[in-house]
Amino acid sequence: MGLGRVLVGGAGRGRPLVLDSPISPLGDIDPERGTLRGTGEELRGRLLMFPYAVGSSVGSYVLYSIASRGLAPAAVLVRRADPMLVSGCALGGIPLAELGDAYDGAKSVLSGCGLARFSASVGGGLELACEGSS
Repeated sequence: MGLGRVLVGGAGRGRPLVLDSPISPLGDIDPERGTLRGTGEELRGRLLMFPYAVGSSVGSYVLYSIASRGLAPAAVLVRRADPMLVSGCALGGIPLAELGDAYDGAKSVLSGCGLARFSASVGGGLELACEGSS
């Protein structure tokens, strides 16, 4: 499916990690381990999906930090992106797409997906496909 607005391009595969709540990179991501605080879910190589980010501009440095350690998600998909999230993903080379109205449909597809393939090109949109059920 072609959808959304790509803010940082890239391509690859990842096991989806679909969250129902917004995240604060500064408060919710452990930059040393590249995991979500509270759940311990590893972000490395995952297709991370959440509605939107919250928190201060320091969150962009958390994203850059996990990327520089090789602990970043394969891509980030959100309903709505903000400057902190965009700058953190751009600095870290993490593909980022803002899905807007297509968010709920993509969330349904990825929630039952064991592995997803994505191709995100700025100006060209996001191609997203499930390659296996979970």
